[in-house]
Amino acid sequence: MTKMEVPPKEKELTTDEVKRFVIDEVKKICDTGLIAFSGGEFLLRKDALDLLEYNRRSGLYAFINTNGETLTPELLKNIKRATKGKVIFGFSLDSIDENAHGETRSSKPEDILKLARMCDREKIGYFFLITITKLNMNSLDKTLRFLTKHNIPALRSPFVPRGAGESIKEIAFDSNDMEKIINPALRANPLNYVSFTPFFASPEYMEKTWKLLEVPISTFGCQAARGFIGINPEGDVAPCVHLLDAGLDCGNVRKKHLSEILETDPLMKSLKDGSEVKGKCGKCRYKHSCRGCRALAFYSSGDPLGEDPTCFFDPEDGKARSPYENECSDNVAEFIRFLALNKPWNKIFSPATFRAKLKTLAWVLKTYRKSKRITK
Repeated sequence: MTKMEVPPKEKELTTDEVKRFVIDEVKKICDTGLIAFSGGEFLLRKDALDLLEYNRRSGLYAFINTNGETLTPELLKNIKRATKGKVIFGFSLDSIDENAHGETRSSKPEDILKLARMCDREKIGYFFLITITKLNMNSLDKTLRFLTKHNIPALRSPFVPRGAGESIKEIAFDSNDMEKIINPALRANPLNYVSFTPFFASPEYMEKTWKLLEVPISTFGCQAARGFIGINPEGDVAPCVHLLDAGLDCGNVRKKHLSEILETDPLMKSLKDGSEVKGKCGKCRYKHSCRGCRALAFYSSGDPLGEDPTCFFDPEDGKARSPYENECSDNVAEFIRFLALNKPWNKIFSPATFRAKLKTLAWVLKTYRKSKRITK
């Protein structure tokens, strides 16, 4: 094989293979789990509605991450019918500022907000995905405040030089950007506390409070191999979608059951436990509740267990506390309360026993802000 030749990829999973090797397996692993259908553009698949209906009949929720270009009112109704409402959309909104959003997207913020209003009319849940780069980080606080005002959660995603991103490494943020601009914006807006790093909530507070709520401490911080895994169209499995096609494949669902991959693959086991992370992440007080971003660690050092290069906290040992610990702990409480008291999140993340216990906690007595959906 010459240097210019690339080994051919396997064919994409068929409809039946997705059902048997992915959906059925996820059902076995976690019968209250969910599957995020992403892309590319998932809604361009001819079997999209078939897969969504099968996923619903398996008892699982569906997330659909889409650019929304093909999403019409009619298609939205068909999706609602196929899923019986057990669906949540993820729309990419890199900035509420048109210029900043346009740096990385072909759409305009108003285009994305129209999709949100379409979902509001059908009473379908949604959230926004924000990919943070140097191009939009200065408008992040403005964007998050807008979403918080409307009671809409956001999933912040770091830009990583994966695939085509390899050629634009210069837009990746660094630890100074994280300390001065990004982390302050994230701390000020607690509705984005999924897969949030660096994350400084008190481990003791989280253990004590979350045992009462039956929520594990590992629910927050980096979710690679804990709350999330990635599966590409050919069936390769990685600890995180950002690590797909990066040479870190942990197995293929055609050759090995997904449950077996999660239980036996060395990297999956190491990341799930979290004890083997290295550098300052390994000695940090927050190594189990945060762990640092494993994708950023990999693309920086080549080691998915290495330290997160964008973290600005440099602890001397495991006793060192971040000055933001109390603030982050309070924000965790606010976010958990949001999940428990708002549809559709309470149906996914908050069983009845969870909500009942939640109401016994003092911080639930804080004034509950009613949802302000996008109406204009």
